[in-house]
Amino acid sequence: MFERFTREARLVVVVAEAEARALGSPAIEPEHLLLALTRLDQTTPAGEALAEAGLDHDAMLEALDAERERSLMAVGISIGDFDLPPARPSAKPRMAAGAKSALEHALRISLVRADKRIGSGHILLALLRAEAGTVPRALKAAGVDAGELNDRVAAGKLG
Repeated sequence: MFERFTREARLVVVVAEAEARALGSPAIEPEHLLLALTRLDQTTPAGEALAEAGLDHDAMLEALDAERERSLMAVGISIGDFDLPPARPSAKPRMAAGAKSALEHALRISLVRADKRIGSGHILLALLRAEAGTVPRALKAAGVDAGELNDRVAAGKLG
């Protein structure tokens, strides 16, 4: 599958690994793919769409933190209850099932659109179309209408 990825889409996977490592995660999750997409140049399809939606890297980190805190509060855990050490960079994060699924969904999107390559826009669409998980909840926390952003991205060139 990776042979179909554009240089930019491959970069997203590499940067997602770096994001996971920097956040101390043992696995590359869908949110790390989204964080990687926010680091793309605004001239890329995904970078432009995210910038237009007001989502830069800092805003996405903030939304992910808010979502994490909200999820913990839902089960009665307050972050303030713990004196957590700073995250340690993880050695070599593995690809989690959710991230694999998102990349496979990006492939299916490219096939349906008859696109020869998988670009950053395909990865963004796959993440936007997730119905459950951290990414849709964090996008909502950031005030992003995932459906509207999906329509805007789908209407353009994806990479």
